[in-house]
Amino acid sequence: MDDEHVKSLRTRILCLGLLVGGSTMIWLGQINLNAGYWEIFWPQLIQGAGLALLFVPLTTVSMATIAPERMGYATSLFNLMRNIGGSVGIAVTGTILQRQRQTTATLLGEHISIYNNTTQSLLSQITKGFIAAGADAVTAANRAYEVLHGMLFREASMVAFVMLFRLLGVIFLVMIPLVLIMRRPKGGGAIMAE
Repeated sequence: MDDEHVKSLRTRILCLGLLVGGSTMIWLGQINLNAGYWEIFWPQLIQGAGLALLFVPLTTVSMATIAPERMGYATSLFNLMRNIGGSVGIAVTGTILQRQRQTTATLLGEHISIYNNTTQSLLSQITKGFIAAGADAVTAANRAYEVLHGMLFREASMVAFVMLFRLLGVIFLVMIPLVLIMRRPKGGGAIMAE
């Protein structure tokens, strides 16, 4: 294959990988608290295939102009940077997730009040359930508040995860034009970012 064909093929594979990754993240951004195993399994499976389409061409592109005697050093540095990037990404997404969860819980909590008829009705039903299970009235009331608090944070967590999945999906899709501005390096047959 000539250089232009290889460049075109790598570009298409990278774009497809980003498209699949972004689409599956947006797909995961549609889940809700009623999602079962299979609603999460299929997007994750397809996402794994999309990530395989990303990492192999990116590794090839990054190592294309490295002299064979320096390949060991280059691959070590590449793996170090990949691991640092992954660690930073995990830290950033974890921070975004936690802050979004707290913000959402605060916003949802503003609508829960002991003076609200819906809240009173829900707390009454939960308390009656605990009393029917054998708890005394005070313990049942305390447990009802804990259950309500848990429900609030479960909803807030779901909203935070959905927001994060959608954000990551958009980031994947926005990266596609960056692949299209890649060029061939002067010393080899691969492509690299300008």
